[in-house]
Amino acid sequence: MPKKALVVDNNYFFVEFLSELLEKRGYSVTKAYNGKEGLSKLENGPVDIIFADLIMPKVDVRQFIQFIRMKYQENQFPIVALSGTVIEQMSELDEIGADYYIPKGPIDKLTIQLNEFMAEIENQPFFPSTKKKILKNGPIFPRREAMELLNTLQFHRAIIENIGVGVIVVDKDVRVLNANSLALDIVQKSAVDVLNCRIDDLFPSKQRAELKDALKRVTQEPEIKKITFYTSFNHQITRTIVTPIVLQNNTAGWVVALEDADSITNSKNG
Repeated sequence: MPKKALVVDNNYFFVEFLSELLEKRGYSVTKAYNGKEGLSKLENGPVDIIFADLIMPKVDVRQFIQFIRMKYQENQFPIVALSGTVIEQMSELDEIGADYYIPKGPIDKLTIQLNEFMAEIENQPFFPSTKKKILKNGPIFPRREAMELLNTLQFHRAIIENIGVGVIVVDKDVRVLNANSLALDIVQKSAVDVLNCRIDDLFPSKQRAELKDALKRVTQEPEIKKITFYTSFNHQITRTIVTPIVLQNNTAGWVVALEDADSITNSKNG
């Protein structure tokens, strides 16, 4: 039975290159083009190795790896970050949590390096290391444009995490892409429970119909910018605000904001 590999990268041609290399080594390869799709591909169980870019659409690599580590604690397999931004993220690699980091480079050199790397992986047992392993192919230097992109992404992550209300970002198929720590506290779920699940599954059964109606109305009626209703999460009354994410005049998803109703009352009384 062939070993299984998952390749996650939003660059179609790079996915094809890496998949072909792995298939020649006898792997059955599953392909995904964003972090959310990568999580969906894992629903049938773990694989023998994962390759993922450090910058992925929808679900970012930190969430992606955290989800895998928590969901498959008893199935240890290497996670390899194969990315063009390894050098620019050197100070964050411990937080990201991959087992190996390989910078992207010229395809001819990368082919040799990856085959050598896979031979080493295949010929020895895998033991998760407490020390990050970075495989370089010659001198590589940080690029200004990559640093600017990463700084922008970090800034946006910080806004969502520190905005002061629970925030759940929902894709157009009503599955959760992201939830900040305050939202997780309100729904009393872990990141693994929430990520890529249906947003209505997080709500009490009594409020699911109201949530679905709000999602539909802000999508179908452009004049409605938001819909507010109240939800009881574990006996805590929460104001729920549903707003659409509009990109190029199309709804690409929703933001569901959760705010403790008591804190709203206290601030008004104050």
